[in-house]
Amino acid sequence: MKLTKYLAAAAVSAAFVVAPVSAATMGMADLAITGLIILNANNAPVTNGIVIQNENRTGTANSNFNNAQGTGAGLGNIFSTTIGGTVDVKNRCAGPSCAAMPAGNYPGGMENNFTAHIPAPNGNYAMGDMYIAGTALGVTGANGLTRADSSVMSPGNAGSANATIANSATAVTTFTAGNTLQAKFALGYNAYLAAFVNAINGVSGSSLGTISWTLSLQEVIGNVSTTIMNWSPAEINDGVTSSDISQNSIKESSGTILSNLVTLTGGRTYKLTINQASNSIASEVVAVPEPGSMVLIGLGLLALGAASRRKAAK
Repeated sequence: MKLTKYLAAAAVSAAFVVAPVSAATMGMADLAITGLIILNANNAPVTNGIVIQNENRTGTANSNFNNAQGTGAGLGNIFSTTIGGTVDVKNRCAGPSCAAMPAGNYPGGMENNFTAHIPAPNGNYAMGDMYIAGTALGVTGANGLTRADSSVMSPGNAGSANATIANSATAVTTFTAGNTLQAKFALGYNAYLAAFVNAINGVSGSSLGTISWTLSLQEVIGNVSTTIMNWSPAEINDGVTSSDISQNSIKESSGTILSNLVTLTGGRTYKLTINQASNSIASEVVAVPEPGSMVLIGLGLLALGAASRRKAAK
């Protein structure tokens, strides 16, 4: 009789451990390029002497929430060969909160929002957005945005979002230097990363947010390309992850970064390649009991059934 009681109590206890109440998980990866421009050795914009031969860029943005793909206005992938042209893939949102985004998440609107950052989970959704305009070789420079935001407020949900500037994260500009000059690039940026998990007993949470940005400059002579600059600023090549509240973190920074000087020789051709991407994941899964716990629950339920049958027989 005592064994029956113990097993029944253990079954109830084990069942209680895996019954979630509420939880919250978030992954955020927002990278805004507020300006990218080529300068001379005196930090003044290069206003002449550079002739752009051609340029191509592709923008993609997508999201996923519980295996449902995000939707948005227009195409999710846009290709352009217009020099300095705008590529604007409208935000793709997936999840139940997309229809009525919680107040305060994106002041000013979700689309092409360069400044709004979410400090804690708020809603069930995943959203990816991207935008790029201008050219780094022009007098006004270029600017762009990749945003990947994921928020989950209850177990059994998983959201992920990613946004990339240029297909496979590549934008290419081919140009010729009219005069020999010492040049460098100035990059203005606003970066925000967050990984937040507030899981409870019986819930396994995980989150991730990563951003990346690189610039490569090659000198092209005939069929031979020689890399003369590889630039990957640490400030905007970063990531955060969390699977426990003790690992939660937010990284936010902004400013202007200068590359090293490089020599552009008059009359020669160069290829400028820029990569940018944002990715995030947030998920919450109801934990599956360990095999030992399942056996314990099964024995407890058998004991309860045996006790009921004996009582009925009496």
